[in-house]
Amino acid sequence: MIAHLAAVVLAQGPSLAGIPVARFAYLSESVESSDASGKWRDASEGGRFATGDRVRTGQTGLVRLEFPWMSLTAGPSSTVSIPAERILSAVLDEGRVETASEGEDIVKLRTPEAEVRGQGRGIVRRSKGTTWVMAQEGTFRVESKGKAVVLKAGQGARVRAGTAPETPVPLPAAPRELWPAADPVYIKSGEPVSLRWTSKAPLHRIEVLGLDSDEVLLARELPQTTLSLVIPWLGTYRWRVYTLDREGLESRPSAEGLVCVVER
Repeated sequence: MIAHLAAVVLAQGPSLAGIPVARFAYLSESVESSDASGKWRDASEGGRFATGDRVRTGQTGLVRLEFPWMSLTAGPSSTVSIPAERILSAVLDEGRVETASEGEDIVKLRTPEAEVRGQGRGIVRRSKGTTWVMAQEGTFRVESKGKAVVLKAGQGARVRAGTAPETPVPLPAAPRELWPAADPVYIKSGEPVSLRWTSKAPLHRIEVLGLDSDEVLLARELPQTTLSLVIPWLGTYRWRVYTLDREGLESRPSAEGLVCVVER
């Protein structure tokens, strides 16, 4: 149904708003959405995301949107919108998103500085008039001002406001020596687990994922190399870390560690 409605938007033109093209597949903590009226309200898991809508996350919020052509996970302090235009695309207004597509699906993502298309898994960050695009898996094309660069896995490119994309560069090194590592640490429900890693980078991103899923459940960004975190569910979870340099270029993920949350 969503795929059909997306096709309707493409056919009808820019005046239509309110056509559902995605859904809120997962929400973590503070997430709000607004429609064409501009009024913000708490988003609901399973709810529809339509043309003309926006979604924003708080300092620890996270939301995963499922589109016909990709999934998009917006991290903390991010805003994403879907303009009611003839060419359907997602727009990152601010913050960080991770996109994923398989097979013939094509990622279509815009920022005020650039347009990103490709296949695989990519990260796009936008802050202070600058967009960074990082290819984690697959290949991505970054366009701006009539010029384009192609990113292969392990490469990133920056686009400053009003300029063409810069030459792709290798992504920085990922953190090392995670603890807990491959041997899981057992934590009682409601108690924090102390995570640590080795890195000299000025900023880090920590993600918690399910044991058998690549979907991110919790995310945090912080300068230090330790974090005390409560995982609010029972079960076994993976965790990993990324580094960010001072310009905003983000690494590929570290090796993964395991945490098992058990009943008291």
